Amino acid sequence: MRMIEISRNGDRSIADQMTEMRSWLDSNGIKAIRLEPSRILNGRVSFRAAFANSGDADRFIAKFDDAAPGQFGA
Repeated sequence: MRMIEISRNGDRSIADQMTEMRSWLDSNGIKAIRLEPSRILNGRVSFRAAFANSGDADRFIAKFDDAAPGQFGA
């Protein structure tokens, strides 16, 4: 399992961002074991996610991380 943390611009609601990410995961046939907001700081929202497949985690990071990926586990 690979745990990741991404940072996104906080210009939209957390619910809207979660909907966007879940829709993308569904349309790409990727299942996140865990996906949740973790903190809001200085107009940015951080989300944590866990994936069974490291390649799926990489694709998710490439699509949704607005900053350098903040990985906190492998």
